Amino acid sequence: MPRGENLSTAILRNVIPSRLHSESDPGGGIVINDGQLIALRPVWAGEGFPADVIRVLDSLRSIDFETSSIPVITARRMSPGAIRMLEEHALAWADADGQAEIIMPGGLHIYRLKPKRLLDRTTTDLSWSRSSQAVAEYVLSRRGMPPQGHVPGWNGVDRLTQIAEATGISPGQVAKVLVAFDEEGYTAKFGPERGPTSIRELREPGRLLSDWAGHFARTSRKDRRSELHTLSRDPSTWVDIVGSQLASIPWAASGWVAADAVAPFATSIPDLLIYVQEDHFEDARAALASHDDLSEVDRGARIHLHSAPSHVLTMRRFAAGLPVASSVRIYADLVREGGRGADAAEHLREVSIGF
Repeated sequence: MPRGENLSTAILRNVIPSRLHSESDPGGGIVINDGQLIALRPVWAGEGFPADVIRVLDSLRSIDFETSSIPVITARRMSPGAIRMLEEHALAWADADGQAEIIMPGGLHIYRLKPKRLLDRTTTDLSWSRSSQAVAEYVLSRRGMPPQGHVPGWNGVDRLTQIAEATGISPGQVAKVLVAFDEEGYTAKFGPERGPTSIRELREPGRLLSDWAGHFARTSRKDRRSELHTLSRDPSTWVDIVGSQLASIPWAASGWVAADAVAPFATSIPDLLIYVQEDHFEDARAALASHDDLSEVDRGARIHLHSAPSHVLTMRRFAAGLPVASSVRIYADLVREGGRGADAAEHLREVSIGF
């Protein structure tokens, strides 16, 4: 069982004021006795992105709640877009930041309290190691880039050996990660347990994307970076400079410029994020820094050069003539931006990713 289902109840309990008489009930909810019995039923929405709320709204249609029960949508951290969606549907919600809005009969209203946060609690039993992050990104990216031609049995997940070769992770470690994904419910195995006909399917791509991207956005970057400034405010000029300076080095754009090429949304583009493989980083850094209009800076950069694992460059494609990272990587980079980036991320997810 995903840990989020237990955390959901903890989040709900965390936002209920201590003066209210509340206790757990056998059904997994919380009963409040404030002159009348009211049962709050937590419904888990993962990371709290709009796509997660949409998935929950679909599931609520098949749940028959008792008259005295109120469903409360819970998540690690509700995004502004998700909150707007919940308000439109007049649904109660709470998150691990201690925010909540729950309206109950009799005028009782719990509104975005700020008790202790629960962010030290993990939402799944999965350990987001370097290998699990890489496998998740590869599998999610491949969902949008299925193999060409007829591949018998392919249902969203490549063979273990293909994943190992693409990510540079040992087959044994990839196998462990895939088993963990099975246990979490992201993937499922069918057919023979072993051998060439053993097959996996990507069962919950939307939940895996949200969980992976949420972890990606929360954790500090460990890649190598170079921040570069140019006086030009024109994104097309940035792209031209990078293209000319890195003519012999494979690179892929991500973030705002890449999102604008794949799924135009923003009226202004603040910067350009580009990836090169780790073993090309120093050459790329030197090539860019040698351009007369670029200079390395500590802040105010318009071009961000980052190193990346090989699979990020392997999964690149071209959009509007620009080499871009997979939509999954672009999405995660925008989620990390927050603010307007989160809105652009959800637009990209809806238009280009689709789950």
